[in-house]
Amino acid sequence: MKNKYLTELSRRLSMDGIQSAIKEDRRLEVSLHGQPILYVSPASDVFLLPAGSKNEEASELYHQVAVTADEVYGYVEAMEHTPLLRASGLQEKFHLLADFGGAVLAGQERENGQGYQFVTWTWDYDHIGVSHGHYYEEDFQSAKRDFAVRSGLISNAQFFTPEELTELYRATDYLLEEGPEPEEKQLKTIQTARTRIEYIVPDLQCRLEQTQSQEPQMNL
Repeated sequence: MKNKYLTELSRRLSMDGIQSAIKEDRRLEVSLHGQPILYVSPASDVFLLPAGSKNEEASELYHQVAVTADEVYGYVEAMEHTPLLRASGLQEKFHLLADFGGAVLAGQERENGQGYQFVTWTWDYDHIGVSHGHYYEEDFQSAKRDFAVRSGLISNAQFFTPEELTELYRATDYLLEEGPEPEEKQLKTIQTARTRIEYIVPDLQCRLEQTQSQEPQMNL
């Protein structure tokens, strides 16, 4: 479990352009501009090294790594401790991660270290086969959210999409920079909401930059 977790985490971080390496003492060392700046333990704890103290860029990296480390640990551990899904006509091997309300959440580890795939299905009327699969590549959070909706655990109306959360975050940016100074209680609520959005939307900064670049420019 430990080696598999760190290997998968390193792979996921590399997809985001983050350099990392597994060390002999079984921890994942993460570097910034070629310098070790933090490390992740096999239990998904993230520690900032002295070189990263009082460094805003290192703090941002810490937050990004912590979010990914938590997500990866969740699905790697789940895959290690769940049985295979038994369903008629299912050719590939998927682990049964959750089963409720006629819906199924399953996961599959790809060969040759190519990561994981997640899928939600609905059981047929006699609970033997599954159908109407929704597939998620490298996105455990979205798969869990889809399962919660399909199983009836949560109404879809209770969820904000990543696009909606991005625009809400942008609105708080404008409020804090251009609006009247909020009261202490209001400020605390806004800051808490922003932190939650940053956690829920790990690629938030990319989304903000992308939507900003798509806004029409005024010709003066």
